[in-house]
Amino acid sequence: MKTTRLLTALTLGSSLIFSGAALNTALAQTTTTQMQTAPAQSRLNIKQIYDKVEAAGYTNITEIDLDDNVYEVKARNQENQRVELKLDPKTGEIIKTKTKNK
Repeated sequence: MKTTRLLTALTLGSSLIFSGAALNTALAQTTTTQMQTAPAQSRLNIKQIYDKVEAAGYTNITEIDLDDNVYEVKARNQENQRVELKLDPKTGEIIKTKTKNK
């Protein structure tokens, strides 16, 4: 009788532990997915960034990358100098301009 109760308790306990672990994993995956998709939904896409940079007078736009939640763009300014721009991903505002040599 004691053995049966002990086995039942162990079985029930391990079931609860494994259920909790599975639920924890499922919640973690859901949260991670939400975190990855939420910023993408609120930021401008590459075409919109291209259009903003072009409208600001930059030409020869050769590269647009999203790095550390900032768009980095390589283009040429109105003086035909190579520049690297950093843009806010939500507004497309140019937050930094760096002129490159050659």
